[in-house]
Amino acid sequence: MHKYFFFFLLFLPISTLVYSQDMDQLSKDSKYKAIFIEVNKIMDNGDLDQLDAYMKADVIDHQMDPSAAETGLEGIKEMLKIFQHVFPDMKTTIHTMAVSGDTLFAFATFSGTTSEPFADMPANHELTYDYVDVVRFEDGMMAEHWGFSDMPK
Repeated sequence: MHKYFFFFLLFLPISTLVYSQDMDQLSKDSKYKAIFIEVNKIMDNGDLDQLDAYMKADVIDHQMDPSAAETGLEGIKEMLKIFQHVFPDMKTTIHTMAVSGDTLFAFATFSGTTSEPFADMPANHELTYDYVDVVRFEDGMMAEHWGFSDMPK
């Protein structure tokens, strides 16, 4: 009987530690997913200054136009202002998300109608495309972004 009691005493702290680590990762997963959802809502129709709460000031966006005047969060805001102007009805539909460590993977669809000619598209052109976002988090904030799009031909 004593040997089972010793096993129980040994197993309890180990299982608690493992369970606690799993719960920490689940909490982090939920937080990252919530941040991603909120950032997409802001991009679709919100006040871009709200992004300060979710993205690091020196965030790296690997999709950023290299000729952009600004980099980091300010560069992203400038780019999004253009998109909000050109696609005033832009909408993001997030289909699925997964988190591994500090990296979030998302599959989503963008749709919007151009308000004016833009990138070889005439005004009133309806655009819809699927994309995958990969976001690395650091200190609970978006620190780096890669995007892969299935652009229509």
